[in-house]
Amino acid sequence: MYTTSQVAEQLQLTNKKVLLFLKKGNLKVEKTHNGYLFTEEQIEQIKEIYEASAQTIETKQNDTDHNIDIIKELTQKLIKLEEKVETKANEVVSVQILEHRCEIEDLKKVVVKLENQVEQLNEQVTLLKADLEDQKKIITFKPKKRFAILSIFGV
Repeated sequence: MYTTSQVAEQLQLTNKKVLLFLKKGNLKVEKTHNGYLFTEEQIEQIKEIYEASAQTIETKQNDTDHNIDIIKELTQKLIKLEEKVETKANEVVSVQILEHRCEIEDLKKVVVKLENQVEQLNEQVTLLKADLEDQKKIITFKPKKRFAILSIFGV
């Protein structure tokens, strides 16, 4: 029979770890006023539990390493996608700018046409005003002739 300290020394573990693996394996050991006593068979069972636990930890570490690799790969893919989206957005903006430039050029042509039309209308208005003034002069001049004719007849 071996004490907890002897088992720990033999398996190169701490006393706490020996007791932890004792609980994990649900092993029934003899309890004394100084601690626990282990048989060779129980020590072998604790060793098996410890090795299985170490393999589980190693497997988890490998899984963690694999997950880290996946995360790195996904991060790289995400960066590439972000770059593609930014490039696409820049292309879209460039196309929109070109379309707006064309629209502005078309609007400039329309504005020039409208300016020409306004100029022509102003010229027509000026001519019409001149004609109107001439007609006003004629109308104002006619009543004088009329009075002159009436005064000849004595009316």
